Amino acid sequence: MQQVARLVVPDERFWADIAAIERASTGVLCFAAEDLQTGAIVQYNAEHKCRTASVIKLPILVHVGLSIEEGRLAWDEPLVLTDAEKVPGSGILSQLTAGLRLTLRDVCVLMIVLSDNTATNMIIEHVGGVNPINERMRSIGLEITTCFRKVYARDALPNPYGLGVTTPWEMLRLLEMIARGKLGSEALCEEFLAILSKQHYRDCIPRYLPEEWRYAGKTGSIDEARNDVGIVTDAEGNRFALALFCQELQVVRWTADNPGEVALARLSKRLLLE
Repeated sequence: MQQVARLVVPDERFWADIAAIERASTGVLCFAAEDLQTGAIVQYNAEHKCRTASVIKLPILVHVGLSIEEGRLAWDEPLVLTDAEKVPGSGILSQLTAGLRLTLRDVCVLMIVLSDNTATNMIIEHVGGVNPINERMRSIGLEITTCFRKVYARDALPNPYGLGVTTPWEMLRLLEMIARGKLGSEALCEEFLAILSKQHYRDCIPRYLPEEWRYAGKTGSIDEARNDVGIVTDAEGNRFALALFCQELQVVRWTADNPGEVALARLSKRLLLE
């Protein structure tokens, strides 16, 4: 029998479970979740400013897509890998030979699916820096979501958030716009979802959900935080947007057993499955 998702109706027991998940995480939970059929929302610390880590790559993708619809860019235009742009961390491009030519779409896919840091920097450079990305976020009503710099930028001004800042509420709004086809055309939003659905990192939101359910999202990980924002579709086609953040982690562990990742996995299950 197929399991059907239902966004929890918060009660005393739910909040007790959230408190237990938060304690076990060694960090601070911040989240917002929406039933995209009914508009019902469950939230906790949803306006808390969070370190995005690689979740900021979703707003970067949105800016690229909207720029393409405006005729400023094209999915098939070429980008060339250089040694100067290579940075460490997640991804594969830093291991490949300089001079490699990829389409803008391919670089975007690597940025999202493998969270490729070099791909991210190539895109930021290609669109003219972080300012156009941040201006785009303001234009669609996200006042807090900000990309501060390239990944591992040596000349960046110090700030308490690192690569970027957002809130669960703003990421929920962004996911909702994508799910409802309200960012540019419906075809563009379907393209966003197609890319997000290829996500390689699946240890948070989808971890404890039924295997037949679909997930399209973007994770973010740094020592102090684990984040995952995405859209879950159950076996009957019901869709739910989840923006889950675990901040201020006290345990640094770069494995799937990181308590922040386990906490977000437990949280998504608690939100959608009784």
